[in-house]
Amino acid sequence: MNRAKFLISLVLSVSILVLQVGGVFAAAASQDSIAGKVHRITLDTDSNTGATFVIVELVGQGQGKQIVRVSQETAIGLGLVTLDVDGPVINKAALGTLIEIDAEDIIPSQAEEHHPVANALATLFAGIAEEESLYDIIMTAHHDGMGFGVIAQALWLTREIPDGDVEDFQALLLAKQSGDYTGFALEDGSTPKNWAELRKAISAGKKLGNLGTVMKESNPSINAPADDNKDKEKGKEPEKGNNGNGGNSENAKDKEKKK
Repeated sequence: MNRAKFLISLVLSVSILVLQVGGVFAAAASQDSIAGKVHRITLDTDSNTGATFVIVELVGQGQGKQIVRVSQETAIGLGLVTLDVDGPVINKAALGTLIEIDAEDIIPSQAEEHHPVANALATLFAGIAEEESLYDIIMTAHHDGMGFGVIAQALWLTREIPDGDVEDFQALLLAKQSGDYTGFALEDGSTPKNWAELRKAISAGKKLGNLGTVMKESNPSINAPADDNKDKEKGKEPEKGNNGNGGNSENAKDKEKKK
């Protein structure tokens, strides 16, 4: 496949996607704050204290995607949540609006264990983006409904694209999710009809790994129980009718009866 031709087509697709999502923000945030458009708002309750925090995901403003945690009071002041008789409620009207959060209002995230599958993916494909950043992007895609199997496929394909990066990865996921492959071109100039055709075009027939491959590479001992079972099987006495002594004895008896 003409890789240069495919890459040009992919770049055009990503450019269109960027234009659809929104234009570039004009002003840059100061070093004492972060700013961007509100992409997602999530309520988070501390299991120990019962206090409610608000996790907000911002995009744009020249700082990429950022996920920060603020107090309920700060979130109310920013218009991210409102209060009713049952407590804080996410203000959906705030989605898509541009906000700026003072650095001093950002609460460090509580230490938490990463999702093992997303962590394995982020570690193996860290060349596409910084590992921690890629982990967040993977988890966002998963929360948006993408299975880890498809995410793994998209990461393998991104690695096959010359200088493949996060934008390529997200463009592939968008095509898979929407079923719209018009932004990609096959060698003959036609549009892939489905995900399988797109995978074949990018991989050029090369067999790529899958989620199982990723998990095995991240934990080589993952197949140890199966190997132990095989060793146990080797130590078992052959069953009657097999090629062991029991099988030969039965065959001998049959021959004796025929005589």
